[in-house]
Amino acid sequence: MSAVINKAKSQYKQALKTEFFILCLLVVGLSCWKMNLDFSFLGGALASFLPHLVFVYWIFFKKSAKNQSKMTAFYRGEGMKWLVTIILVIGCFKLIPNLDFVWFFVGYFIALFLNNMIPFVLSKHHR
Repeated sequence: MSAVINKAKSQYKQALKTEFFILCLLVVGLSCWKMNLDFSFLGGALASFLPHLVFVYWIFFKKSAKNQSKMTAFYRGEGMKWLVTIILVIGCFKLIPNLDFVWFFVGYFIALFLNNMIPFVLSKHHR
């Protein structure tokens, strides 16, 4: 079982690095195209990427108590992911001046898509 978890850890490390790189490229490309939209896109992307990062850390890398079941850790990680998402979305809506909601949600959904697709593609590619 440890070999399976170690393989999943390394795949998620690679997936998070890949997603971060892709999101950075998209933000730089968007800022070259339209300067005022990059903060909206970046806010949306971070509101999706950072909670996923918290979840992956909680599930794979946090040293938890040995008597805690894996499902309990999963549900706590998912709850923390929702809480961080809500805080970041509210923070972006309140703190980013001239937030373009369309580009915010474009960034959010692209990061959400990458959160799910990159680990899937890496698992199929690294067999």
